[in-house]
Amino acid sequence: MKTTFWQRGVATVAALAAVALASTACTRPATMTATTAGDLVRISVGVDPSYAPIFLADREGMFEAAGLDVQVIQTEGGAAGAQNVVAGMSELSGNANSTALTVMAGNPGLRALGVYEESDRYFQVVLRDGVTPDSIKTMGVFPGIGLYFTDRYLRSLGLDPASINLVTTSPPEQPALLARGDIDGFISFDPWVTQAVDSGGHVVGTTGDFGAKYSQWLIASDSWLSTHEELAGRVFRVIAQAADIVDADPDRAAKAVAEAIQMDPAEVRKQVTQIDFRGRDFTPGDIEQARQLVDFFRSQGKIPGDIDPQKVLLSGWFDQNTQ
Repeated sequence: MKTTFWQRGVATVAALAAVALASTACTRPATMTATTAGDLVRISVGVDPSYAPIFLADREGMFEAAGLDVQVIQTEGGAAGAQNVVAGMSELSGNANSTALTVMAGNPGLRALGVYEESDRYFQVVLRDGVTPDSIKTMGVFPGIGLYFTDRYLRSLGLDPASINLVTTSPPEQPALLARGDIDGFISFDPWVTQAVDSGGHVVGTTGDFGAKYSQWLIASDSWLSTHEELAGRVFRVIAQAADIVDADPDRAAKAVAEAIQMDPAEVRKQVTQIDFRGRDFTPGDIEQARQLVDFFRSQGKIPGDIDPQKVLLSGWFDQNTQ
C-alpha cells in the first residue's frame, strides 16, 4: 500500500464531501502476480470522505491483491486532482462532476470513465435563526457546485437569484458568517452544516428537495487511456468493489478514511451515510445533468467556449471494461 501526501496549499474545499472506509481486524488476501514495470497507476484524491473507496482499497491491499501497482496521491481536492492528470503527475483522479467539467473545458483531452459515488442529500440548506426561505436576502456561496445549487434553490422558491445578495465564501467561513448575521443562509456539507446548527442555524432541506444532486467521476487523459484501457478497467473494478464495501459497512469505511486523512471516525461515518457509493456507467440522466452544469457555468462566465458532455463522458466504458 503506497500513499503519497502532496502539499499544494491551504485546503479550499471546492471539492465535495462524502465518505469513508476502514477495516476492523481485516486480513489482506494473497497478492496476485505484480504488474509489469511501467504499469504504475497514480490516483489523485482530495482529503475528504468522498474518496472512501480509494482509501479503503489502498488501506486493505485490494489493489495489490488484484495485481495492481497503485499509488494514492493526496491533494487539497477541487481541481487539483484533474490538473495532476493534465500535467502527467497522475494517471487517474476522482473529481466532482462540476469540477471535472470546468477543468475539461480548458483541457479537451480529459475523459470521465464512470461514477463511483453520488448524493442528493449530502449538501444541505442551512438558514439563520429567525430566517425563513421566503425572507432570504443574503446567501453565502462557494464557487462551482455551491453557486449552482444556490441558484437552483432560489429559483425553486420563486426567487430571482439576481435579487439576492450572494456573498462569495469558502465552506469553513460560512458557519461564523451565519452566526454573526452577515448571511441569512448557505448550502454546504458537514462538518460545516453541523457547526452552523450548533451556533443556532437550522436545516431546511437538502438538494434533493429541489431536484439537484452531485456525483464523483473517475478521470483519465485520452492519451493515457488509449494505451492503458485494460489497466484502467482493472483499477476501476477494484474501486467499484471497494465502493460496495463502503456502502454496506460504514464503520469499516470510517476507520479506513480516518486513518488516511486524520479525521474523526464518527464524523467520517456520518458523512459516509449521506452518500451512495457504487461504481456504475453513465446514464442519459448523467449526460443531461452535465449539460445543465455546462450551460449554467457558461452563463456565469466560468467555462470558456463549449464542451460536449456526450464526448467527454464515456458512456458504456465502465460496463465494457470493469466486468
